Amino acid sequence: MTYQSLYRRYRPQTFGDMVGQEHLIKALRNAVREERVGHAYLFSGPRGTGKTTAARVLAKVLNCDNPVDGEPDGTCDSCRAIESGTSFDLHELDAASNNKVEDVRELLKKVALGTPGRRKVYLLDEVHMLSSGAENALLKTLEEPPDHVVFVLATTEPHKVVTTIRSRTQHFELTLISADQMADRVREIAADAQIEVTDEIVGHVVKAGGGSARDTLSALDQVVAAGGVSDGDTSTPDLLEAVASQDPAMALRAIEDATSRGMDPRRIGESFIDAVRSAFLFKMGAPPARLSEPERELSEAFSSRLPAGTLTRVLELVGSSLVEMRHAPDPRIDLEVAFVRCCSPASDGSVDGLAARIDQLEARFEAGAQTAPTGAVAPSAPTAAAVSPTPTAAAPAPPTAVPATPAPGEDANDRPSQVTTTAAKSAGPAAAARAVLASQQDGGARSAPTESAATSPSARPAPPPRPSTGTGPPVPPSMRTNEPASGDSERRGPTPGQAQRAETPEPPAEQPVPEPSETPTPSDPAPTPPVGAVSFELVRDGWTEMLDGQSTPARARFLAGQVAGVEGGVIDFVLPTDSQVKRCESFRAEVERAASEAFGAPLTIALRAGGEPAPPRGGPAPTQAQPVQDESEIDVTDLTDAGMMNATVVDRIADVFPGAEVLDQES
Repeated sequence: MTYQSLYRRYRPQTFGDMVGQEHLIKALRNAVREERVGHAYLFSGPRGTGKTTAARVLAKVLNCDNPVDGEPDGTCDSCRAIESGTSFDLHELDAASNNKVEDVRELLKKVALGTPGRRKVYLLDEVHMLSSGAENALLKTLEEPPDHVVFVLATTEPHKVVTTIRSRTQHFELTLISADQMADRVREIAADAQIEVTDEIVGHVVKAGGGSARDTLSALDQVVAAGGVSDGDTSTPDLLEAVASQDPAMALRAIEDATSRGMDPRRIGESFIDAVRSAFLFKMGAPPARLSEPERELSEAFSSRLPAGTLTRVLELVGSSLVEMRHAPDPRIDLEVAFVRCCSPASDGSVDGLAARIDQLEARFEAGAQTAPTGAVAPSAPTAAAVSPTPTAAAPAPPTAVPATPAPGEDANDRPSQVTTTAAKSAGPAAAARAVLASQQDGGARSAPTESAATSPSARPAPPPRPSTGTGPPVPPSMRTNEPASGDSERRGPTPGQAQRAETPEPPAEQPVPEPSETPTPSDPAPTPPVGAVSFELVRDGWTEMLDGQSTPARARFLAGQVAGVEGGVIDFVLPTDSQVKRCESFRAEVERAASEAFGAPLTIALRAGGEPAPPRGGPAPTQAQPVQDESEIDVTDLTDAGMMNATVVDRIADVFPGAEVLDQES
């Protein structure tokens, strides 16, 4: 008697004999029991999961003389004919080899013909291999076949089946069989076939089958023929040990030994990849089910020696080499290079290689921390001071206090203003003016200086100092713009005004303030201006800097005029023409807000037109005309700039853009 393969000999003959696929078995049983069988079915799934078997059982039960609860009895003539392959009620067509339009047309010609049984079943295997013309020829008949015809389409790649065919069928997806179910099935078949199997053999064939019943039984046939489980590939344990111990030479020797025994490099890599995958799943806490006991022990031991990142890197490197082997002249070279990178992260300059080296360092550090004795202190990283040879910068020295006693030749009344102005000079005229105002408000116990420091526009660059050529009469305060610094006074000597003011020096700051009950003397300080008052000099000197922070249209329009006076929080602003007054009116609120913020008090602006500005209101009182001095007796540092009211448009534009050069049009 000819030997028959186990998968053919033990092919399921009823729905109950099938392993797994409970969803499909339940649906077909109910359809047969309730007589609701569809006209077309599509079975898809991996190989060896029961697609063809389910179609044959369906054809058997539809034509069975005595079906029992949706199952064929297996004893009638129809059932025996289908089992032997001689039935006219089941027509099988391999669409992979009969995929032309003519083949499908020949099949459709026989669809309407009658058969001995009640139902005619057409089984088209690998239906996704049909050509486009064959699929279109099948559509109409598949949609409306005769009442006695049932189509069953089987495929391993359902995504390649056109949507028009899938929409005309009931689609059932078959899955791989679990390891436990497949192991029980192997033991049942081995007992019925009188084959002695051990747990090692069962685990081996279940793993080799990979969830496919046909592949599992084929592996069992191979084990029976070989008299047991063969040693097979012995290179995998050596390669795992080489990767774990970081020994490239050991890996290369293992590959050389395996290839010398006739093993294909691709098969070596696939076996190694399978073992690393099992170790990776152990590392992640999800061990695979289809493993024999020796394989389980090997994978578990290997997973404990390497971190998850290294396992992932090994899978990627060896997997990429298997892909590159397809077009390589010598596949062994790709495999050897991959294992050198796996065993020696220092030779891999990629990001994954650097990550592997970091994982090694972390593993060594953790191992050292675990083995350290109790109470031992791990060496800490050097501090930044110990590592960096550059000394740290010294902290800035605190500002030097101003002596309370004035130096010889220095005006004591001017010292607070000069110090405050010097400290705020870098911040601009507006900041300097606010600082001076604050010093005036806080200095009620001191005598008011003869001339406020706000009268000197610190924002204007001072002309180079020139030594005085003579000692004439004092220059009026309205013509002074810059008070010389204390250093300049020491070099050039006190000016006439300073010499005059030095006769009545202010008492030192540390002297006690007279009680209010005491009778005031001529040397008592003058009353300070009220809090919140803004002087004309303060607004005039800081006006240009305040406008620099405004929008371009507002700045351009208000630069055409000038501040004529300040009185009661109202700025008298004079413009040359009425049209300029109208243009400035739309930006007046914006400039008022900026001026109030810059000068520290609520201010409003009164716009008016006039050829000459009105006499200053709120400013210093006009002084008596002084006799004309000789040019040699005037100090240029005490002169003030002329107003811009009578300047031309070109002069005004040049003043707006510092550094601009006016060119002669004729040249």
